Amino acid sequence: MSSKPHPKGLTHPARFALILMLSLLLGVVALAEGPISAGEKETPTSMPTFTGKGKITEAINGKVGAVFDMGGGVTMTFPKGLPVGESRLVTLQKGKALPAKLVHAKFRGAGPVLDFNGAFTTNRSPIVLAINTAKDPGGAKQKVVLAMEIGTFCDDSNKGHKLKGGLCSGFELHDAEYDDARKQLVANLASTGGMRMQFGVVPADEVESKD
Repeated sequence: MSSKPHPKGLTHPARFALILMLSLLLGVVALAEGPISAGEKETPTSMPTFTGKGKITEAINGKVGAVFDMGGGVTMTFPKGLPVGESRLVTLQKGKALPAKLVHAKFRGAGPVLDFNGAFTTNRSPIVLAINTAKDPGGAKQKVVLAMEIGTFCDDSNKGHKLKGGLCSGFELHDAEYDDARKQLVANLASTGGMRMQFGVVPADEVESKD
């Protein structure tokens, strides 16, 4: 009895040609998808921390937020979802002394003066500014605040402190607190003025702060 012949497999040259063709096709697909080029940046998935010594200049990606650690116990945390785009370049650095009497007649500063050039507003999680300090600068009759510089109209009280655009220096007092467990002054901010700021204390019965 004769058996039916089995179909022959691919010869070695044909098999090699098929493998080569498949490899080339896979290579074309990979190139089409393409790696991240030198001019592109991969979108980070976690909040980065940028460090510096007295000054930090970095781009904030609002999709993931960022932490600026300026050294000396000063941190500024920008929350995920901050409406600033994906590459907002800003600088946080030490600033020049505030005109204390312009802030409030009885303002007493606590900690370094900071200069932040980003004017941000957030309706979601706050921007958190914190500095390390061993003792609570306030007291039973003192309120902890963050003095934030803003541009305002010039008058006799502030005309000696001119800013750009024909404005003069003014100040808002924002709510702050002393976290005894962490030994930090902390301000949870809904906005930033884009200029100088400093923690301090004022008589509790003489001021209404923001936030």
